[in-house]
Parts: sequence; structure tokens; C-alpha cells
Amino acid sequence: MLIGDRGRLAIELHPLAPGWERRYAPERTGWAELSIWINGRNLCQNVLDRSQSIRESVNVPLGPLADWLMRSWTFIRFEERPDLFPPRASIRDTLQAWGNAPPPGQFDEDEWFDARERWWTRHFFAAGADGAQLPNVSLLRAGDRLFIEWMPAKFAGSRTPRFISESGQESVRWDEGEAVFAEFVAFMAAWLRREDLDSVFSWANLTDPLHEAEADFHERLRAFTGVDADVLRGWTATRTDADLRRNLGIPEGSDDPSESVITQVMRDLPPTAPESVRREVWRLDAQTRRVTSFAEELRTAARDAATAGTGPEESGRLAAQEVRGCLGLNGQPVRDMNERMQELGIEVVHSGVVCSQERMLTGSRRGAGAAAVINRTPRTATPWGGRFELARALGHLLMDSYRADALGAASTTFAQPWARRCSGAFAAEFLLPSEHLFERFGELDSGAGRDVFPSLLNDYGIGARTAAFQLWNLGLLSNHGVRDELIDDFSGMESVERV
Repeated sequence: MLIGDRGRLAIELHPLAPGWERRYAPERTGWAELSIWINGRNLCQNVLDRSQSIRESVNVPLGPLADWLMRSWTFIRFEERPDLFPPRASIRDTLQAWGNAPPPGQFDEDEWFDARERWWTRHFFAAGADGAQLPNVSLLRAGDRLFIEWMPAKFAGSRTPRFISESGQESVRWDEGEAVFAEFVAFMAAWLRREDLDSVFSWANLTDPLHEAEADFHERLRAFTGVDADVLRGWTATRTDADLRRNLGIPEGSDDPSESVITQVMRDLPPTAPESVRREVWRLDAQTRRVTSFAEELRTAARDAATAGTGPEESGRLAAQEVRGCLGLNGQPVRDMNERMQELGIEVVHSGVVCSQERMLTGSRRGAGAAAVINRTPRTATPWGGRFELARALGHLLMDSYRADALGAASTTFAQPWARRCSGAFAAEFLLPSEHLFERFGELDSGAGRDVFPSLLNDYGIGARTAAFQLWNLGLLSNHGVRDELIDDFSGMESVERV
């Protein structure tokens, strides 16, 4: 049986009738040869120890895996980053970095360990393996994508499988990925009912368990924003759920906490964001309700261009090139980012709020308005830093997906890695176009001259780090040592003018 498409995402099952003793109920819930396919790659292809033959699947009980999906799906669907730890580009790197990080002052070691344990068990197949030897796969949502990552699996004992594809990361559309896993769980529920084993798992009596047994609204809200509903009530001075939803901007009748500019921005904020920053989130939401004729046609052009990219950096760069072309900028500098944003129907608010890392907040509503709030941080206090964050906001507004009719993002270390990398590449390309760099610095390291590099910063109103990485990413610097030296020598250059 094949659920899905091997070229995108699929679960392939060949039922087994095991002759070995099955000692407890979950082991009796449907054994099969299992293959998991991602973009044409079979993650279950393996070789047993001391064997030369390749096996295309693993033999596992399917009930525990389906049960793990049922217990974890609310978090896979809504918990797009850890609530207490800044996410990395890789979920494996996040897990490792969190394990190596000391607990903040408000946590003891046990609480810090328990928080990490709760997070990884919601996103890694291993938590639902129940002793079965599965590839070490994780599931994590980011916007409208489901990211599937796999890494080396380690098993105790002899005769253990070595998976051919040891590590990697791919993504599929969220709705496509959800459909595959929903069909798998529904298949398992139907099988359990046929075998009179529906009492083993409470969800087995449901026709579409993954959707019918959704968690309550408070749990969804906590998973998405990282903040308890009681805390949110305190922030918003509300008593009832209806008032809370209204104050958070969640559409009437919706049980999806992500369909709000406010909650999407909160998703990207650190748990220690000060009250002054939180006030700006609601201010931003009010700005997006004003009809400002946001240039929605540019979204179509930018998103279409971004789909050709093979990663977030390339996607952001391609989108920026398309937008610059639509605006007739060619290789010229963007003179005034505030004015440019206003021309595109984006309200800009320089809040004056002083904070450590919550540099920018942005959001829009389909058919209404778009806005960006720039707070005062050490980075945005510089002319180039403020320009970059406005360009990053533009990247989010043009490339991120709407949920219902709302879009929101923030620029912090807690922001979604994919969207952050994509918007950062967009900002670098929008402010410092590769067209100009290739034309002027086609010869390797020619842009690293002591008299040339500062003029580049002045001409385009950009910081040393952004310019150095843009040259490096385009292959115009010979090695990372040259790049890092430029950053060290020219970071904080106060002579750069606001252009």
C-alpha cells in the first residue's frame, strides 16, 4: 500500500503476519514492512550488520507510530520553534545546542532538561518507535512548509540496521504533508476496528483521527505562541476565551491561533520580550487594519521567483532580483527605504522602544494594509541597520504566506530559521544587488580593496557584515578569511551615510 507520492512524500506499507511472540497490545497493532519516501529518497533503505544485501524497508509495529502522531500532531502543526530556546537552521543543531546550553537564571537544570525533552519527543519519530528500529526522522512546520529532517540512528544490540541515507533535510507543502500522515493514521484506525483492537488506542474509533481529535484551543495557542492562555489574559486584561481571541485578532469562529498578525509576530519573539515590545505588536496590528493599498501584485512576482530557489538564501535573492526589476531599480542604490516602503503601501513606525534584540516587527492583512515597526536596538541605531531591517520586513511581506488573511513576523533570534534566512538574503540583494557586484567586482577579491570596500558601503548604505557576506555568497571573495577581515576592519564604520 502506498500513501502519498514517492516523488514528494509517501509512506509505503507491506503488511506482515509475524511469527514471533507479541507480548503487549501495541505490538499486536499492525506489523508491516515500512518505507518512508521523501522527494524520491527512501529513508528506510538499510543494510543489516555484517550483511551485504540492501533492504528497502524496516519491519515495525505501526500502532505505536500512529499513536505518537496522534499525541504529537498539535505540536507538529503549531509548535514551529521551541518556546524557550532559539532555533537553528537544523532541528538536529537545535537539539544539540540546547543540550549544551546552560539553563537561564529562572530555570534549574531539571526544568531545563525537561523542557528540551518535551520538545524533542513531540517532533522526532524515535519518541514513537516503542523499541522499533526506525530512521531518526523529525517533523517540524515552518509557515506553509513541513520540514522533514533525518540524521544518523543509533541502536543497541546486534543485527541493527545501518540506513543508507544517513542525514538530510527536505520540505514539502504543509497541506501535502499533513494529508499523507492523516491518511496513514486513518488507515491504522480502520485496521484496528476491523481486527477488534480499537480499544487499544482511544482514537481508533474515529474516521479521521488526526483532524477529529484535535487538542483544545488553549493547547494550540500555547504551542503556537509559546505563552500560556492565562498569561495572555493578563496581558490583554480579558476574562473569557471569546474576548481573548478578539483581542489577539483571531477571526471570529476560528479555532486556529495562527490566523492572526499578533500571534504570528509573537511566535517570533523571545520569551523575555519586554512589555514595551508587546505593546508595539498590538500597535502593528492596528496599522495593518488601515487600507494602504499594499502592492499585492509584487507578492505574486516575488513568491513566483522565490519558488525557483533551492534553499532560503537563493529563494530570497531571486525574489529580490525580481522585485528590483519590477521597480526599475536595475543596479542602482535604494535611496530612502522609508520613502520606498511608503510608496509600496507599507506604513513605517520608528517606535523609539529600546530593547536588546526585537529589532523589527512586521505584518499585513490581505486586502487591507501592511506595516513595519522598527524598535531601537544596537543594530537599528546605525543607519545601515535600520535600512536592512526595513528591507527584511519587505522580504517577509512579499514572500511569507498568509494564514487566513493574516501575516506576521519579527526579527529576533527566535524567528523561524527558514523565513529569517530567506528575508535576510532578500534584504542583502535588495540593498546591494549582485548585478552591480558582478559588473564592478568580477575579478576575485577586487571588492576587498581597502579603498574600494568602504565606498561600496557608502554608495549602497549597507553594513560591513552584510556586504562581506554578499560578496562571499556570490563567490567574489577567495576565502572566508578575507570575508572575516573585512567585517572586523569595517564593522561600525560611522562614516556610512543614510542614502
